[in-house]
Amino acid sequence: MVKPSTLLVLDEPTNHLDIPSKEMLVGINEYKGTVITVSHDRYIIKQIVNRVVEVKDKRLQDYEGNYNYYLEKNLDARERELEREAEIEEKAPKVKAKSKMSKAEKEARKKQKMQAIQQAKAKSKGITKNAKRWN
Repeated sequence: MVKPSTLLVLDEPTNHLDIPSKEMLVGINEYKGTVITVSHDRYIIKQIVNRVVEVKDKRLQDYEGNYNYYLEKNLDARERELEREAEIEEKAPKVKAKSKMSKAEKEARKKQKMQAIQQAKAKSKGITKNAKRWN
């Protein structure tokens, strides 16, 4: 434990980490030894990996480059990555920029906001902050 290590093994290092903690993990690039990591977090993989070893069908395939190099050389992996990105795109909510809305859509949105404000006022009508204290 006293001697400096030259090998660090990380198994899913980003599980249960918040975004700032993940950002700090990128600093592992400064580590002088070898880091072996197993992760499904593509952001971290893209940030820290400089060599990919794929384990498939009981064989090892070595790609001496970063994750993008791995995707360039491995057609199956690239196809899976594109499918994953398309799936994420489909699930993302479709939001129109206000400038792209028609006049009718803008008016409908404005009415919805006004109704929400009026409902909130109606709920709290007649009850002041101090009145709530005495009830």
